[in-house]
Amino acid sequence: MRITMFILVACTLAGMSMLAISTPIVDIKTDYYQVYGVTPSEIRDDLDMKTPIREDGLNYDAHTDWFVKWDFWWNESNGQCTITKVTTRVDVEYILPKLKISRALPKSLKKKWEVYMKALYHHEEGHKDIGVRAANEIEKEIGNMTTRRTCKQLEIDANRLGHKIIEKFHGFDEEFDQKSDHGAKNGATFP
Repeated sequence: MRITMFILVACTLAGMSMLAISTPIVDIKTDYYQVYGVTPSEIRDDLDMKTPIREDGLNYDAHTDWFVKWDFWWNESNGQCTITKVTTRVDVEYILPKLKISRALPKSLKKKWEVYMKALYHHEEGHKDIGVRAANEIEKEIGNMTTRRTCKQLEIDANRLGHKIIEKFHGFDEEFDQKSDHGAKNGATFP
């Protein structure tokens, strides 16, 4: 009984090692828009005027886009096609404000800006993390796909699955903004 169990476990582990799943590559690009001011209202007015992020008639101080790309490889044998390797890449683009610090800026306001930026960046990182989670799920789910009779069908099904996962995680992005009030509930408000 032990020998049979050992062989079964060894065969299962050997089968699992055929699939190569990697950690997503994450590439981050940050674009800043410059704002000025030496009072809270001047800075807020400049943020509202210069932000490039406008949706549904509202202005937002920051934004994160993430894009997941996936590749997979397969093996065709005995009329069956099986995934053998999956890789993903997450391209992240942050848009953030950057305050031009002048000598006239009071230290207390500079500190308030720093606290705000830390909270704002933390919120945007939350969006990035959702994209990375999407990539991880794509690797796992495509990697766990059962065999198909043709590689063409495998390719169609794998890409359909990847797009379905992306759609699900874009929904998580929206929920994240709703629950956090776009980061405001976690301190991402100025002034």
